[in-house]
Formats: sequence, C-alpha cells, structure tokens
Amino acid sequence: GYAKGSLKKDEWFTLSKRVTTPATIYKKQKLDRDDILDITDIDVVAWMKAEMRVMLDEEIARAILVGDGREVDDDDKIKEPPTSGDGAGIRPIAFDDDVYTHKVIVPAESTVDDKVEYILRARKYYKGSGNPTFYTTDDELANFLLEKDRMGRRLYPTENDVAVALRVKNIVTVEVMEGVQTDDGELLGLIVNLIDYTVGADKGAAIGLFDDFDIDYNQYKYLIETRVSGALAKLKSAIVVKRAASGSDAAVVPAAP
Repeated sequence: GYAKGSLKKDEWFTLSKRVTTPATIYKKQKLDRDDILDITDIDVVAWMKAEMRVMLDEEIARAILVGDGREVDDDDKIKEPPTSGDGAGIRPIAFDDDVYTHKVIVPAESTVDDKVEYILRARKYYKGSGNPTFYTTDDELANFLLEKDRMGRRLYPTENDVAVALRVKNIVTVEVMEGVQTDDGELLGLIVNLIDYTVGADKGAAIGLFDDFDIDYNQYKYLIETRVSGALAKLKSAIVVKRAASGSDAAVVPAAP
C-alpha cells in the first residue's frame, strides 16, 4: 500500500524514491590588515577561523531544521530541494513533504492543554526511530512552564515534566525558530529524532578553509566551505507543530436539527 489521502501512486513513488545531491555551503569573513596588527592580546586570525567553523556548523543545523531563511533568489542561499530544481541541497524538516513530516496545525487561540492534546493525538503518526526530541522556542517552552491549574499550581514545573507530557525524550530550544512562518501558520516546534536525518557528502568534500589578500582594500579574506546534502530518510519520521493564522480557525456552530 501507499500513503492515504489524495496522494496519487506516481507521486508516492516519486517521493519515496527521491534523490538528494550535495550543494556547497560556505561562510565568508574579512579582516583589515591594520586590525590584525593592532590586536595583540590574542591571535585574532586563529580565533576568527574557529568562530567560522562554529558558524558553519550552526548554519548547517539551521538549514536541516528550518532552512537558512534567505529568499530563493539570494545568491548565498543554501539550496533546498525541490526549489533548487536539481534535487541538490538540504531539505528542511519543517518544510518537508507530508510523506516525511506529519503536520499538526493547532488553532490560533489554543491553550497549552489544547496543544498537548493535539500533539498527543498526532503522536501515532510518528514512525521515526526511538524516542524523539522536541525542538521549539524559548517563548513556547515558557508557555508550558507557566501554565497553572485553578489552584495556581504549575502544571509542568520542569522541562522534564513537559517532555513527559508530550512523550518526547527531551526539549531543545532553538533561537532561529522564533517567528518562522509557513504557508499554514507560525512554526511552534519540531518532533524528530535526528538519527533519521541523513547528511551525506561526495568524496573529497571535507571542510576546507581558504584565505587570500586583497591589495586594493588592504584586507585578508577568508572562506570556509563544505559540500553536503541532507534529507529525512524515513517516512513519517518527524512531526511539525504550527499555529494557524488568526481568523482561520473560527468555531463552527451547528444548525439545530
């Protein structure tokens, strides 16, 4: 059998047998030669190279979860299939097809209890490996921690209590998720075990660091880059939670029989 719903057989086989090829990911930096000479307390070049490596890793992690946030026509954008046209790049989990990422859309005015119910009812659709992690924002986590019962007691005093309520292994806050908008509403979180996300690279595509000197501007310029691909490799291995836009979830009052 294949996926339920309106998905046609040819679409199903196209998605289940999709191919993702590598794309180049890089970070550029520059330093004035005068600044290098003036900073004597630390080796600023060595420090900056280490910072570039950290930022490259962070950029790849962001692309895996929610994409790099740049517009499609931006020259520096990390390629994202299928918009890349050739299947090259990193497929963001939050924007992946329903076959791989199950979508949960909660009403705009949902309470914390409502969100927990929506997530728990959608948990049966998770077919990923083991117990997943819930990636969300600090604001959304705070909403859970500050929820109180009628006696004024906290329903979820600790992060572990929230994780138990949502049936996840742990909770990781991700700053770059804040304010991310999708076609269906605002992104609230991702439930996924990243062991189901495959990152690959061509032979010889190890991280490279290059530098050059620009005589015209008296600047040293640096480039760190790698060439990788990434995609969920297991069907229904992630759940994305979104808040519907206001006004899109108005309650329906049934007519009297």
